[in-house]
Amino acid sequence: MPALREVGEVEAIRLITRGAAARDDVVVGPGDDAAVLRCGPGEDLVATTDAMVEGRHYLSSWLEPRGRGARLAALNLSDIAAMAARPRWALLSVGVRPEHDIDALLEFQAGLAAALAADGAVIAGGNLVAVRGDEWWSLTLLGSVARERAWRRAGARPGDLLALTGLPGRAAAGFLLAHEHADIAREPMWRPLLEAWLHPRARTAFAQALAAAGVVSAAIDVSDGVAGDLAHLCAASHMGCDVEAWSLPEDSLIARAAGIIRRPVTPLRLGPSDDYELLLAVDPRGRAAAEQVARDTQTPLWFIGRFTPQPGQLALVEVHGGRTPLGRGFDHFTGAR
Repeated sequence: MPALREVGEVEAIRLITRGAAARDDVVVGPGDDAAVLRCGPGEDLVATTDAMVEGRHYLSSWLEPRGRGARLAALNLSDIAAMAARPRWALLSVGVRPEHDIDALLEFQAGLAAALAADGAVIAGGNLVAVRGDEWWSLTLLGSVARERAWRRAGARPGDLLALTGLPGRAAAGFLLAHEHADIAREPMWRPLLEAWLHPRARTAFAQALAAAGVVSAAIDVSDGVAGDLAHLCAASHMGCDVEAWSLPEDSLIARAAGIIRRPVTPLRLGPSDDYELLLAVDPRGRAAAEQVARDTQTPLWFIGRFTPQPGQLALVEVHGGRTPLGRGFDHFTGAR
């Protein structure tokens, strides 16, 4: 298993790009100075980018190269899903040390390509550079959506229902278990929490199907936690929101993990957690349609609150009427939660 310093840049790029998929919408793919892509008539281009840094976004002891590639795909696919767009093309930039194993790099590429292909996207180009410190992986993902039909954070209206996919907080619970109790975290019972952290899956199929129903007025993906990302959506929409404590999905596994990592259950489920689920503002008249799409795509969907006309007022409402202000999400620079 040779290292990159033994293989060299030219041969490494040849190995990485030799299996690039050929598609009609990729006029010029990997190997040239830039990719040439063909969008269809009546479509808008949707673009997003996200990155992973060694030691901060992944730990080699917990996530193998193929899994890292799949995770980087999910980070970007989730943003595309939040816009109700169809993933199309990806550009990958990699900064790795010269001693990085070439086979591990190819495994990463394979995991990334497979995860993108599962949602209809292909790697169309990229860049490879050498670094001395922490390694990093950056993906730019491009998608398409019918003209003027992209979901946005702005658009929620008073009385719209707040909908949530998946089980919030599982990724945070898995992360904390792995960091604080690595021996316990490897027990089989905790595998669903670790999967939520290590191998998230974007809700692209659900989002595209739901977009056709025309019942969503605003959307955001949950990458920094329910409370934090709901705050972003409400700020863009100039709305407030009441989250109903009794409507949050029950999760006995999170409850059991909370006892080990010594965290209150509700803040764990609503606080910082890179779950890569979706928060949606749904027209009340479209609830049945949204539930049908969720069943058709086998997507867990919960209606957990309602938007209010009081901008910036976000609260967790208890069944007895008590109200608790929701906290903030994760801040990448201050570390505030």
